Amino acid sequence: MDWYHLTGRYHVKSLESDGELSSLPHDWQRELAAVWRLEADVNNGTYLQFIENWGIESYEYALRCLQNIRAKQMARIVEKCHRLVLNNTDPKLPDDVRFTDLMPNPVIQRDGSVSAPKPSPLPTKVAQKIYDLSYQFMDYPDDIAELGVAYYGRLASTDA
Repeated sequence: MDWYHLTGRYHVKSLESDGELSSLPHDWQRELAAVWRLEADVNNGTYLQFIENWGIESYEYALRCLQNIRAKQMARIVEKCHRLVLNNTDPKLPDDVRFTDLMPNPVIQRDGSVSAPKPSPLPTKVAQKIYDLSYQFMDYPDDIAELGVAYYGRLASTDA
């Protein structure tokens, strides 16, 4: 069983409902979709891209997945990144505003256009720390593919 196919399958399935994780009937499916998003976006544009694109719900499910499979180092990295974002953004703002424009660099939009960089609400040192942590994540200190298949493989094999 291939981890990336397994996680990607549930992510793609969620896209049938505009990416809503709640469209997936089981929490374990939501966890797999969310961890696919986490891996894809951190590897493409750091944790900031992930939280901007997918929000707090995906963070919570992805973290639960990492904890379930005992990917302790990667879970700690994600928690640190998230704490840095929470501690350096306005808690009074709704999440869809709070987690917007965090990346202080141009972003390629879904339609292929490139956005002009907007000032990030994050101090430069904080953004750099999140980048550094994201690079640690990209080094895969835990073998989440092996751990994930061992934990979720049985569940997924019963899901036709």
